[in-house]
Amino acid sequence: MDVLDSKAVALPGVRERVKATIKRGPLKAATWWYRSGIRAVTDGAFRRREMAIWREYRRWKNRYGDLLRPRLIPAPANGAAPRALIVGKETINGAKIELGLIKVFELAGLSPVVLTDRSLARFYRLAGVTDFLYWEDFTDRLDVRSAEETVHGLRTLDDLLAFCHEGARVGRFAASSVFRYLRVGRLDLSDRKTREALVDQLALGMMRARAGRRMLDTVQPRAALLLGNRYTGQSELMDLSVANGVDVITWFEAHRSNTLMLKRYHRNNSDQHHGSLSDETWQMVRTMEWTPAHREALKHEIAHNYATGDWYCRGGTQFGRRIVTGDELRARLGLDPSKRTVCVFPHIVWDATLFWGRDLFDNYEDWLIATVRAASANPHVNWVIKIHPAHVVKDAWEGRTGAPAEVAAIRAHVGELPPHMFLIPATTDINTYSLFEVMDGCVTVRGTIGVEAATFGINVITAGTGRYDRRGFTIDSESRSEYLARLAAVQDLPRLTPAQRNLAERFAYGMFIMRPLSLETMTIDYGRDEQATMNVEFQVDTLEQFRKAPDIRALADWLARSTSEDFLDRPARVAVG
Repeated sequence: MDVLDSKAVALPGVRERVKATIKRGPLKAATWWYRSGIRAVTDGAFRRREMAIWREYRRWKNRYGDLLRPRLIPAPANGAAPRALIVGKETINGAKIELGLIKVFELAGLSPVVLTDRSLARFYRLAGVTDFLYWEDFTDRLDVRSAEETVHGLRTLDDLLAFCHEGARVGRFAASSVFRYLRVGRLDLSDRKTREALVDQLALGMMRARAGRRMLDTVQPRAALLLGNRYTGQSELMDLSVANGVDVITWFEAHRSNTLMLKRYHRNNSDQHHGSLSDETWQMVRTMEWTPAHREALKHEIAHNYATGDWYCRGGTQFGRRIVTGDELRARLGLDPSKRTVCVFPHIVWDATLFWGRDLFDNYEDWLIATVRAASANPHVNWVIKIHPAHVVKDAWEGRTGAPAEVAAIRAHVGELPPHMFLIPATTDINTYSLFEVMDGCVTVRGTIGVEAATFGINVITAGTGRYDRRGFTIDSESRSEYLARLAAVQDLPRLTPAQRNLAERFAYGMFIMRPLSLETMTIDYGRDEQATMNVEFQVDTLEQFRKAPDIRALADWLARSTSEDFLDRPARVAVG
């Protein structure tokens, strides 16, 4: 970019800031824009982000401004339309996806109020949004002293997890965030760095909880849309929204391109995984007609997306990897063909911990160490430890190098693996689908791999609740000792019965085919580069096409007319046979 192009980008940003300051009036707005101007000069990363936002906004305005600007909300019968609080992901691509979801909320009769970064607000204005909230207008000062006193009083992790503020589970969110920030598998409350990080996260979480309560009192939304992760910053607002009876909807990218997973939350399901099946959905798929065509559709969904690299492509999990035959895999790993093979699938020990259910062990690292030790003591089977392939993309996102935390934990606590154990690194060129041909057992806490493996008739041993356990096709334990005893005798487990495999297939059909919203009005795809770069574009040209699009109508109907937890993508259309 030359000097003239640089000025062309910078000058409109100044004008936008002045207009925002004049329009809003409050000193906080003026102060924010002033500070952001100073930061743009002194902080290269912030400056690059601002430039990227402006460039992409300009492109989207030229391409989609006329399409998105008209509001789709029907005229309310009495007074103003009820409000929907749209909590922005605060990324460029997140804003793009949320523009489409905003139109869905409008069709459902809800008026959007967007909580976002001031720099990203211009994107939402493309969709005709006029009501905005900004964190800095509702937050007070960070109460570091109270956070320090809280951390000083902690004796156990349970003390931290039990800490609440303003009705939000601030301690649990802070712990989850520190796991991720430090990239560790366990929190040492005696460690200075850990305690300092906890102070920072607790102070932020308490401030956000107070701000969230003020926001809800001000907006009084009927519904709220959030990304639905469980980290400090936005999770406090989700907790408070659920407690206040707001219709909370979360969105997340599903297992393949051009799909979203949407779930409705309330007090009784607030910690359910966004990809799980509610009891209502499970009852439906468990009792619906099941034909060979359903089974073939499921097999194709799994096999095709693995083969094309589109399986959980947001994390690049299968990019650049190939499916190998069972014989080739056995030869490459050195598996003893006379023994059964059991695969352990470690969770990323610092990612998305402390939620989605109850664990038998204190954390993912403790589970992994105990599992590897149990496997070391059982030479009657081949044990394969498959390190999560998403490490590659996550490291690229954050510019990190070095061994994954799971490998480091095994080295530190177990040491060299015995001859009957084999480790597949995150960087392998082997597509995970290859393992289904050689696998006789699958061990996980609650990973998606458990659902996949069970559809192949493979035994799945879980070490936690929250996604698909206790549905009739997994081996679940009530205690650590029961779980470890099962690993000690895993070679004696029979294959799943046809009835158990049928339950697994039905669950997987609901999870992978019926739950995801297949998008037609927009595309969400991922580059095959090291960061799995996301690209979002709209695929409609007129407002009428948008209004009548099947994906938009189906989601709007679910928002407006249903109380079901799970959005199901037009079951009559996808149910074959």
